[in-house]
Amino acid sequence: FNHACVNQIRGGFEKDDGSREYPAAVMLANFPKPTSTAPALLKHDDVLTLLHEFGHVFHHLCSKTRWAYFQLDSVQMDFIEAPSQMLENWGWEPSVLRRFAVHHKTGKPIPEELVARMVAAKNEGAGLFNLRQAFFGLFDMAIHNTTDPNVDIRTLYKTMRQEITRFAGGDANACGAATFGHMMGGYDAGYYGYQWAKVFSADMYASRFLKDGVDSQQTGLAYRREILKPGGSRDASVSLEKFLGRKPNNDAFLKSIGLDQ
Repeated sequence: FNHACVNQIRGGFEKDDGSREYPAAVMLANFPKPTSTAPALLKHDDVLTLLHEFGHVFHHLCSKTRWAYFQLDSVQMDFIEAPSQMLENWGWEPSVLRRFAVHHKTGKPIPEELVARMVAAKNEGAGLFNLRQAFFGLFDMAIHNTTDPNVDIRTLYKTMRQEITRFAGGDANACGAATFGHMMGGYDAGYYGYQWAKVFSADMYASRFLKDGVDSQQTGLAYRREILKPGGSRDASVSLEKFLGRKPNNDAFLKSIGLDQ
């Protein structure tokens, strides 16, 4: 299994007698297995993946709506990735890393100097990554908006990839689109949401959690109440304004990818 995702097992809803059917979810991922000489050890990228998917789990388990449909099924594609992307930030917080990133033999926490170097290198390749995401989002839109029944998917993929990411298309017979699973897996005509949701996740994290402290119980409860609990029962813009105390903006996102100058 070369992907990571969260699937709903059971939706939560209010029963006729007023009691609740509690939700359940499963996380699917492919993390390293233990060996004969070492336990299962996660790379930092694995930790970020784990936190990302847990963001989806929390969104599902903490939502509380009358009807199961309005838990995650109705969350707008523009916003569905925001809670999961925001939780990834805890994987970059030195105070958080020191609590669990310990040497499996000595128990010593990760060196502060190493954490500092990791954070300093966080945006290495950010330009290429964001161009890649822009390409996927635009290609997704292109094929779901075409009216040409004879559109050449291979050529379109190669041409757009080269124009947007500046990388050559590669083997003429290769079908890059065949590796783009999201395109037909529920994110069709919605892959742009990964990038757009980062605007919201960065704003929430920088404006509330960084400002109030990543361990702030008050901020955490406000996040649960205004962002997670409503699920898809109200427009995401309403939830964001209630949590932020204002309309969201892209300042924090641009700063997070090194474009704040």
